[in-house]
Amino acid sequence: MSPLLAPLSPELDDAHFSLLAHYAKHLGRAPKAKRFATNVGERRSRQKGHGMEMLELRAYQASDDLRHIDWRVTARTGQAHTRLYAQENDHQRLLLLDLSPNAYFGTQHTFISTRLLQLAGLIAWRSIQQGDALAYRIRYGEQEHQSQKTELPRLLNSLREASCLQHRTTTPPHQNSSIWVDNAFISRTHNKDVIILTDKQYWDSHEESALLKLAKHNRVHWVQVIDNKAFQLPAGHYQMTDGTNVRRLSVSDASLKNAKEDFLTRNTQFKQALLSMDIQHHPFDLSEPPERIARYLLSQGALR
Repeated sequence: MSPLLAPLSPELDDAHFSLLAHYAKHLGRAPKAKRFATNVGERRSRQKGHGMEMLELRAYQASDDLRHIDWRVTARTGQAHTRLYAQENDHQRLLLLDLSPNAYFGTQHTFISTRLLQLAGLIAWRSIQQGDALAYRIRYGEQEHQSQKTELPRLLNSLREASCLQHRTTTPPHQNSSIWVDNAFISRTHNKDVIILTDKQYWDSHEESALLKLAKHNRVHWVQVIDNKAFQLPAGHYQMTDGTNVRRLSVSDASLKNAKEDFLTRNTQFKQALLSMDIQHHPFDLSEPPERIARYLLSQGALR
């Protein structure tokens, strides 16, 4: 069995995240896919280079191509300025990870939180290996971290900390808000591949407005991990614990059937809401190995 499918513990260590680097490197090559387009009929190249659409003008940085210096602005201001073009932003990525206490659950293999954290690690390693810029914002328990630039050691350390089971007993202060709202950094995000990893399925009108704006200016992928075996438990009595309290739960065939039907109805509505905002919805079962999920995201243009 794959060491990623069923890790020895849902709490991931540094060795596990190091192993993810190997799997990220051997995902293969992405097939040609449509890139994010701001206008109908616009298609962007998969190669970095000089594009036709200038996105912004900013002060020159040491890594900038000398061919893109705007000499007129440089002469007028006395400070070197560089033109940034659309195609140069094609391989910038934003990772949004938000785990609720409910994500620390699983009936087989591992927890939903673990699978999402593995995917985040694979995305991080793959982005670094391909030379892509990776910004991120992650939340779990009472913790929140973000960076507008690639900081792999810091990100991996946060992912490792997020796997700790203590966070499933914590009521996060932000549990009723979505990770993409009320954040200046995210509201200014344009022309990026945005990957959302979360077990949440709800938002209010304010959050929906912010999500619409994010999807308008970026290519957004929403990854959902579902534990289908949760609806296949044998009827009977179970003792459940949240780490603090233990309670007795009675499960019948009828209650499982009703729970599954309710979930499927809500999930269909959830998928339709995402599609209406032109957000790609990618649902996976918990039994799917994380490297297979990452390979699928590669085929969909979320990674390269």
